[in-house]
Amino acid sequence: MDTTHRGSRRGFTLVELLVVIAILIALLLPAVQAAREAARRMSCSNNLRQLAVGAANYEGAHGTLMSGSVGAWNGNTSFPDGWHDPNSTALPWGHFGWPTLLLPFVEHQALFDRIDFTVPAYAVSVPEESSWGSPDRGPAGNVANLYAATHMPPLFVCPSAHRVKPVTEFKDYGVNHGQGACCPERTQEGMNGVAFVHSAIKISDIKDGTSSTFLFLEEAHFGNHSWVPYDRGSNQFFWVHHVSQGYVTCLEYDGTPTPPNTTSWNHRGGHSDHPNGLQVAFVDGHVSWISDDIDFKTYRDMFSRAGGEIIDQTY
Repeated sequence: MDTTHRGSRRGFTLVELLVVIAILIALLLPAVQAAREAARRMSCSNNLRQLAVGAANYEGAHGTLMSGSVGAWNGNTSFPDGWHDPNSTALPWGHFGWPTLLLPFVEHQALFDRIDFTVPAYAVSVPEESSWGSPDRGPAGNVANLYAATHMPPLFVCPSAHRVKPVTEFKDYGVNHGQGACCPERTQEGMNGVAFVHSAIKISDIKDGTSSTFLFLEEAHFGNHSWVPYDRGSNQFFWVHHVSQGYVTCLEYDGTPTPPNTTSWNHRGGHSDHPNGLQVAFVDGHVSWISDDIDFKTYRDMFSRAGGEIIDQTY
């Protein structure tokens, strides 16, 4: 009988097994994260598409696209008592942004019915640059609109955007108010986009073509917007005052370019948490990806409704 010792095959130790598992997780994690972002981006794209369809249905019912914001005003940069900023009669305080007008056309009639448009909007939080006296000037407005202000539908939330404010109060989308004019929440002068204070733009007014004119863009609520610093929260559901909540441009009134995801201070550009770009909905309803590296002239031209620009469709 052969009694020679043949030696048993050694298996993995627990430490070695854990190391292998850790390596596999490290290899798989980027793919998992990419898949999750792809799903979030698709959801965000669907939101933009629904908003664009809602805007088209609004135009069909009323003959014009929804206004960028509405509320009591006396005309150009003049607002009556109770509706102007405590610091200036030339600035709105509690106007209602475009989401309120779209609610019946995106299956939220019941929430629309809870809004009292005869009194100012409401906001639990009104973040502001501290030179105005406080980093947050809220709560503000009329409590009659508290319920609606704090029950924003998920449609207005991009799941990719990291949250710095409640998901039921701050939105992640804005409307195109045009190129280089200040300020859409207080004047109609120089506004060549599709929506601004008490605007009434018809589809037929969009001479540059509905397939090449922006309607909605991502305006993630965490971004710097006007006088609200990054990660403070700048895009309440429907509250509007001088920081132009819910409005997006590509060029500030002083000529400062605001390309996608710019980090410049005091701008009203579009921004998102998607890597390397943001999503937009055009007036005709189609949704596209806009790279941070887009040719700026092409990007700028898509903000004008009737500028006569010819858009390179390869953007």
